[in-house]
Amino acid sequence: MRFKLTLQSENGTIELPAHYNHMIQAAIYRNLSPEFAAFLHDQGYVIGKRRFPLFVFSRMFGSYTYDSSQKVLRFQNPVHLYISSPVSQFVHDMAQIFLRDGIQLGKQRLHVTEVETSSLTVQQDEITVQTMSPAVAYSTLLRPDGRKYTLYFHPKSSDFKRIVCENLVRKAKLIYGESVEFSPLLIQEVASYKKSVAFYKSTVIEAYSGKFLLQGDRRLLQTAIDVGLGSKNSMGFGMVRLC
Repeated sequence: MRFKLTLQSENGTIELPAHYNHMIQAAIYRNLSPEFAAFLHDQGYVIGKRRFPLFVFSRMFGSYTYDSSQKVLRFQNPVHLYISSPVSQFVHDMAQIFLRDGIQLGKQRLHVTEVETSSLTVQQDEITVQTMSPAVAYSTLLRPDGRKYTLYFHPKSSDFKRIVCENLVRKAKLIYGESVEFSPLLIQEVASYKKSVAFYKSTVIEAYSGKFLLQGDRRLLQTAIDVGLGSKNSMGFGMVRLC
């Protein structure tokens, strides 16, 4: 299920830091029931050694100006935020609480003036998607001295495509069953893409926005629509829409 939230502030302006993903993620967790929020945050849905909260959200959409001196975005009412998850309890909690309590972003209490829900069923073996928040593919490697470092990949690299496909299979197995086998998925960037460097708290993340052609198992395509493309979905990366 996908939610489109229309948000407004009392004074007509919504002020956010340039890198606000952690604030939206915190607001989502606060709007879940405490037990379910703790489960998603502390454990999530596990396959192998990987943990997935199985939700994704977009960047904020709306009219804004950027104050480079303060590194602040100032949105004008209204703004729109999209959230998606295939998990029934997540959907239930979101639907029940947002309209009643609004959403807290930092020190700002925003009114949720409208909630639109939609459910899309992928019916083809080939779709083109546009990112609504930039997609991430990375590997954690070891330096010669034993220290870990993160290597991010761009969409033209074979590693990007491999990691995105492997990630989708893991998420799909959590949704459809760990014993389910999936036919191969092909992913191809369409036209140009844009690199962005995001800060999630103290972590620097390289991510890419653009269009991608996905071909293969419909359940994997459905997973991309429902949970996102690539890694770090619950941090606000990889949400897509059909073109």
